[in-house]
Amino acid sequence: MESMKAITRKLNQVRNSFYIYLPRPWCDQYNLSKDSEVRVEQTVDGVLRIFPPDHESKSSHKVKYSFDQSGKDSIVNLLIGSYIVGAGEMELHFTDSLDINTREDISQWVRRLPGYEILEEHGDSVIISDTSEKQVIFPILRRQFSTVKFMLTSLVEIMDSEDRSEAERIIDRDEDVDRHRYFVERLCHLALQNPSYARKIEITPPDALHFSLAAKYIERIADHICAAIEQLVKVEDIPSKILRACEKLVDAYNETTVVFFRIDRKVHSEGKTEENAKRALTCHQQTKRVSLMLEKLGSSSEKASAKETLLILHLSRIASYCEDIAEVAINRIIEYGFNQVV
Repeated sequence: MESMKAITRKLNQVRNSFYIYLPRPWCDQYNLSKDSEVRVEQTVDGVLRIFPPDHESKSSHKVKYSFDQSGKDSIVNLLIGSYIVGAGEMELHFTDSLDINTREDISQWVRRLPGYEILEEHGDSVIISDTSEKQVIFPILRRQFSTVKFMLTSLVEIMDSEDRSEAERIIDRDEDVDRHRYFVERLCHLALQNPSYARKIEITPPDALHFSLAAKYIERIADHICAAIEQLVKVEDIPSKILRACEKLVDAYNETTVVFFRIDRKVHSEGKTEENAKRALTCHQQTKRVSLMLEKLGSSSEKASAKETLLILHLSRIASYCEDIAEVAINRIIEYGFNQVV
């Protein structure tokens, strides 16, 4: 279709606001009706731009980086940061020819970032683009919680059986948890940047903040599970009190997961918010008790080895992050309008 010629419109006024009519041919081109939404952006020089609803902000969000030999260590951090904030395309340029090890590092990290693909690869440059379709946050977040549940449950099973052969398999799952965290944070950033996109994936700005926090806390739990396993394989005989504490930790984590995903606007509209609020508060108290129990266990174990002490420390941090997730669940309930938590 031909580009529309520049036109002028006279401002109309309703009370203290001004408005103009959008050109009908432009509205017809994008099938806009009276209920459609458009996005208005102001550029740095004060110009207003109007976008149709199917024009995603990420498609125009491109970043370019140039690296010399000393800057190659920054590639991974910039790659992850650009992904999280919603960049639709990345161009990496290098002053020298790109060595095979750096290329492999970039390829491995791109595979960890769902939706990102390497589209072009040249001697001194790489172009990475987002090829993903519409995604929803809840299923991705559920997968992250579920993966960590597997890791934590497997940790207890290894303690109980004293068979360390599966330890490496559990640690390998940490990469999936990291990948899901980056994906959730990316979608949350896109939702906060673009209200139309937020409605498209059906989350509110407060939800985006809550989901981003939860994804980070879950990723931290996975890190401590991996660190606990590294200590566990060095311990020949796990004391029964540590095993019992870890079993209570699994119960607390499972309840935290249930509480977090029970909260949504549908449940609120059905009048179940008070029930969920009481359960979330009980869950928070449960995780706090487990956290205090582990702290006490770590400080009172005079005969414990250094490896056992470190193991207990990581278990304690897992309980603390479960407590943080329960707090996020409580905050979500409050955000949904429940103001009589007792």
